[in-house]
Amino acid sequence: MMPDDLLRRLRAAPDRAAANVDRRLFEALNPTMTHAPILDKPPERYRPASVLIPVIDRPEPTVLFTVRTPTMPSHAGQISFPGGGPRVEDVDEIDTALRETEEEVGVGRDHIEVLGRLGLHYGGMGYVVTPVIGLVHVDAETVPCPREVAEIFEVPLAHLADRRNHITEERHFNGIGYQMYAVPYEERNGSVRHIWGLTAGILETFCRALNDDPLPESAA
Repeated sequence: MMPDDLLRRLRAAPDRAAANVDRRLFEALNPTMTHAPILDKPPERYRPASVLIPVIDRPEPTVLFTVRTPTMPSHAGQISFPGGGPRVEDVDEIDTALRETEEEVGVGRDHIEVLGRLGLHYGGMGYVVTPVIGLVHVDAETVPCPREVAEIFEVPLAHLADRRNHITEERHFNGIGYQMYAVPYEERNGSVRHIWGLTAGILETFCRALNDDPLPESAA
């Protein structure tokens, strides 16, 4: 199990993140833009989704991520948390995150302790995401869904909790530049996992919550 002090910080994270606060991530970094350049116009309504931030309860805890398959209709090939849109049978956002996690990586809800939510996160592509922090039992086995998940990997929680590892970077689409959140991680073999976009923006909130660092005034 992880050290007690870190576990206390993790359990306190949802309250520290002010779960009722909305974060307009794309607009905060790009105040003159209302949506990502890949879209022709701002979304008429935001599509809801929930993701699980799966913290594996190891002596040196890690966070589980997925690489989406290249055939997925949205965000193909990108790094993400397990998650997706709600179904009519889901009780709430937490239920959606747990169901999607079991479907995508095979970890059932009986292996997950839900610690809370981090509030709504709006992205530039028209999604509004509720992140749910989940403490995953160290013995939980993962089985990726071949249709949705090309790969599963883990990043040390210590890396994600260090503010120095969170950056913003400029990207371009059709000659239009815009800023995005990013959290690069170099693995032991030298390859780099480049976490960016909405997932990295959620991690920025998560990092602030772990360190009791107030959200910027532009978050709400």
